[in-house]
Amino acid sequence: MREMRDEEKRDNAQSLFDVRGIPSDNQIRNIADGIDPSAIDRVFNDTLTATRQSGLMDEYRVLDKGVLLALDGLWYFSSEKIGCPHCLTRTAKDGKRNERTTHYHAALAGAIVKPGGARVLPVAPEIIRNADGEKKQNCELEARKRWLEAHAAEYAWLKPTLLGDDLYSNRPFCELVAGKGWGFIFTCKDESHKWLAETVANSKLGEVREVKWDARRKKRVVRTWRYVNDVPIRYDEREPFMVNHLSLDIRVEGAKKPTYFNSWVTDKAITDMNVAHLAECVIASARSGRSSGTSVGRYSPLCCGSRSPALRRGLPSA
Repeated sequence: MREMRDEEKRDNAQSLFDVRGIPSDNQIRNIADGIDPSAIDRVFNDTLTATRQSGLMDEYRVLDKGVLLALDGLWYFSSEKIGCPHCLTRTAKDGKRNERTTHYHAALAGAIVKPGGARVLPVAPEIIRNADGEKKQNCELEARKRWLEAHAAEYAWLKPTLLGDDLYSNRPFCELVAGKGWGFIFTCKDESHKWLAETVANSKLGEVREVKWDARRKKRVVRTWRYVNDVPIRYDEREPFMVNHLSLDIRVEGAKKPTYFNSWVTDKAITDMNVAHLAECVIASARSGRSSGTSVGRYSPLCCGSRSPALRRGLPSA
């Protein structure tokens, strides 16, 4: 817009809205940084309501007549030199074995995704930051609980199935999601769920196998989906929380090692007829987010309230 003004002596802001002066980037940040992010939550909700009224939301109802809602954590500021009292911190050793502390701001961001689609519909984010007077550092685990408590009722009409990484596949959060009437499909890595992985390995599994010619590799590729329903998510409980487990193994025919492997836990009943669809919902949704040129988190306009006044002035972290 400034380039147009320099070249044409006019710009769209002046022509359409009679704006005579465009504030600088720094001035826009100074104004926006004082806004609490929750103040713009209504913008996200109004947008989703508009998609419902237009019928666009129906295109995103791909599983049990509901939508897939992906959540993920992201950093939107980091520095080893400046920080503020609300900054989160992470300390690690560099190549010379010296400890280096990074101050950062983070958020839990989410979007409604569609397998194979190039567009996502963002939902309200949850800022992850240290509160005044709190000694324990905030984290994504706590943020996701706050987010679900704040938005479960208002997003219930979407009939969401929540998608998330391995961090989400634990009993307390799965139980919380199920208690809100939502569905879930969470990545469940064997190395972080060793007892569950052993239980699945010793269970009678359903299996669906598909062999197709891969023109790019010029080889036959085998896809194998395996699943089991009603397994406890963790060991030795009088009232276990039961989940359903599925995995996908992709390898060139005859190969000893897969080119792709992943596993998930879900509340959805798994059968031979839907196991491939459930896995594809997660994989294709992640792929569609990448093909649109960004991750889930980058669809949240976190410029509002992203930095405290102390951080803008470059003061040392408290």
